[in-house]
Amino acid sequence: MRHRKGPKYFYEVSQSISELIEKINDKSSLVLVEGENDERALRMARLKTPITTFCDSKMPRFEFVERISRDYAGKSVVILFDYDREGTVAAKRITVELEGRGVRVERRLREELGEILVREGIRRVEEIPSILSKAEF
Repeated sequence: MRHRKGPKYFYEVSQSISELIEKINDKSSLVLVEGENDERALRMARLKTPITTFCDSKMPRFEFVERISRDYAGKSVVILFDYDREGTVAAKRITVELEGRGVRVERRLREELGEILVREGIRRVEEIPSILSKAEF
């Protein structure tokens, strides 16, 4: 018999997300996301770190990477693209390119958030508020 996930369960999940968001706030200079809905979701989750959106930048990938590496060389960046196939491939590609240009990419923070979201059946960053709303008693 499966247990139903109730508010207490989702409270614990939202606490895990909040702790991870705090780590990102403490350890990174920039967060890269795919679009403005992702940015909005992370702001709702109390992310304070500056965010740059890739898709909304309308730049080719090489130009986007060049701009980020110019502005953030030697600094830590977190790439929070979606956890679907397309987002994962793009995140890996940009990670390699940024690291090759001297940007420190915090891979572990992306992985930790992915573990939480995928366990909940969520693959899109913009869906984070749906978990947080279930935590409200």
